Amino acid sequence: MKGVKEVLLKTTGCEKLRMTVMLAATADRRKLPPFLIFKRKTLPKSEAFPKDIIVRTQEKVRVTEELMLEWLKSVWGCRPTAFLNEPSLLVRDAFMKKQLRKMNTDLVIPDAMTSVLQQMDVSINKPFKDRLRQQYPT
Repeated sequence: MKGVKEVLLKTTGCEKLRMTVMLAATADRRKLPPFLIFKRKTLPKSEAFPKDIIVRTQEKVRVTEELMLEWLKSVWGCRPTAFLNEPSLLVRDAFMKKQLRKMNTDLVIPDAMTSVLQQMDVSINKPFKDRLRQQYPT
């Protein structure tokens, strides 16, 4: 009503639900499983996620060293050619060098290359976010 100071609004209760999604692809265009991190203590027991998505929770959405190690082992370490133990190259920032060396992976640490490496945002992240918004409109 006009002039009322408070308005009752029904919601789903998920307005503050946040998540981080780590996406990766290989040079031969293979998409690796998405790694989702929900900002919460536990996953809802009633929620069923697709088998090809790795889902984790933590109280902060940012990627911690522990979660990055888990990503390296469960996604990067399980990519189709990982079992060959051939040298590989991972393009990302300086994070987890020691673990990558154990996995026979060299790390590219580009200085001032963000604008060039942002191609992942254009080619993978934006279409992913667009499809997610189509499926789960706000």
